[in-house]
Amino acid sequence: MITTHQLPEGAFAALASGGSDPAVVRDLREAQRSKHLMLLHVIAAGTSGIDSGSADVAAFQVGYRLLAAVQRADPDSLAWIFRLPHIGAWAHDCLASMDQHLPPDFGYLAAVGAAAAVRAGVPFELDVPVRQGKILLPGLGYFHGVGRDSWVRLRSDGARLTVGALTEAPCAALRPDDGPGEPIPHWQGTQQARAVANGRTWTVLLETADHYLNRFAVPMSAPLTGDEVANWRACIQSAWEVLVPHHSWAADPLAEGVSVLVPLRAPSDTDLDSATAPTAFGAIATSLPPGPVVMAETLVHEFQHVKLGGLQDMMPLTKPCRERVYAPWRPDPRPVGGLLQGVYAHLGIARFWGAQRQVETEPDDILRAQVRFARWRSMIELATATLLRLDCLTPDGTRFVTMLRDEGARLEFEAIPAVARTIASDVSLDHWLTWQLRHVTIGAAAAAGLAATYQRGEPLAGRALPEARIEEEKRKVDFTARSRLLHMRFLDPYRYRELGDAGMPGLSEADHFLVNGRASLAVQAYRDEILAASEPLPHLWVGLALGIHLLAQTPLLSAFTIRLPLMFDVYAYLFWQGIRSDPLELAAWLA
Repeated sequence: MITTHQLPEGAFAALASGGSDPAVVRDLREAQRSKHLMLLHVIAAGTSGIDSGSADVAAFQVGYRLLAAVQRADPDSLAWIFRLPHIGAWAHDCLASMDQHLPPDFGYLAAVGAAAAVRAGVPFELDVPVRQGKILLPGLGYFHGVGRDSWVRLRSDGARLTVGALTEAPCAALRPDDGPGEPIPHWQGTQQARAVANGRTWTVLLETADHYLNRFAVPMSAPLTGDEVANWRACIQSAWEVLVPHHSWAADPLAEGVSVLVPLRAPSDTDLDSATAPTAFGAIATSLPPGPVVMAETLVHEFQHVKLGGLQDMMPLTKPCRERVYAPWRPDPRPVGGLLQGVYAHLGIARFWGAQRQVETEPDDILRAQVRFARWRSMIELATATLLRLDCLTPDGTRFVTMLRDEGARLEFEAIPAVARTIASDVSLDHWLTWQLRHVTIGAAAAAGLAATYQRGEPLAGRALPEARIEEEKRKVDFTARSRLLHMRFLDPYRYRELGDAGMPGLSEADHFLVNGRASLAVQAYRDEILAASEPLPHLWVGLALGIHLLAQTPLLSAFTIRLPLMFDVYAYLFWQGIRSDPLELAAWLA
């Protein structure tokens, strides 16, 4: 069942455009199945020097032989189990433990073998581990109420399964739970959702029991209540009704490639967290989104990561690289691999909003979609240019990023209302300026040298500027009421209008001028606030730069757009020497 997988050029190009078709995703999925089998063979080879008297090793060996029996009797059941993201996550974890000389969870393979055999109707007898009072059958469900035993004997004649002294059940009934059915004592099938729209079906597991899919920054939800299951199924159905008629480029491949959703326990009802893991192809983790459109966007976003992870398992796109760079969607510097993942995800998001803006009917929803489309399409050129500039891509990676950049350029030709472009530009610039002041520095010695040159009144022209470096967090830059309002203009236009009528509390005078588009007054007010402050405050410099940007045709624009950290470091050096320099004069000198 292990075969060689090669991706045709047409499939490569389809993936680079941000899309694909079900056949391409099927190729990626089958390559993952082969990878999982190869990893299993590597793990099996690694057990040869381990004490075979160990219960874990014995369970592994019995499970391994049982999988071979399933392959002979029902190859489809073996293929099914090895396509599960659970298996990839376990196999990678097992190999990592072996590399670190830690005890691997060999016993999990016995549960994998039992699940495949139950599905195939193959007789077996073996011991399986008990984890947190549960006996897992990956992809099917679990038995609970087992007690404190660490191992339980499973016996099956192919038709019925006996679980120690706990219970027995017909094998055919041990399936995922897709709705009301006859209860089986001590058995809980993995919850399953089946969404149908326009004749297209997507069936997906809601996994809350298998700890190998509980590997995200936000923890997996506890077992879902009946109401929670109903909410998840309704949300998945509604999102599917958004995707199928309006985003078929994403819906059909998604149904082919995503077999598991991992519900996450978000810190609050207003937080939305989502993630994927490169070791778990086909699984998307997310907290419950607030509505169908957000759920649809989340699925598109995370499925981009799934596809790119599958592609990179077949052909490396990046080389080892220590660079950390700007990503327009993150507050922190990102490695090259992270930037590639991010820009690929945001190409999918841009395509989603490019189509969704044609679907929305309410003015606020249309504005929200237009701004998101405008913002994320404009970031593709910036991110791909960074990737192509660095010597961190393989030849395949260079081809992929070039195609990705071309798809972003195609999106730039689509017309967008001026108000949406302006809002997107303001939010993007606020992010870029804030990121620079957080992470970019020239160092104290370089700042002192430039400050001395400025104090002597010598021109900067012809001098080489000091090289900037990126640090994890050089300066703390507060997320201000001004930034929240810039986002609120499109995320919550109704609330923004309400605050406008109330005078927008929490803004300084300079912020008020800026938010209301009074550029000259904003620039003067920020200048005065900077000079009056008891210390150099980065958020005031971000505000001043945004005000300069509103003025547009000014020679100071380049200094505030690309030299803001340098200017801040020079100002801060002079300030701590007891010298208050005029920020606009300093900018004119640096421009």
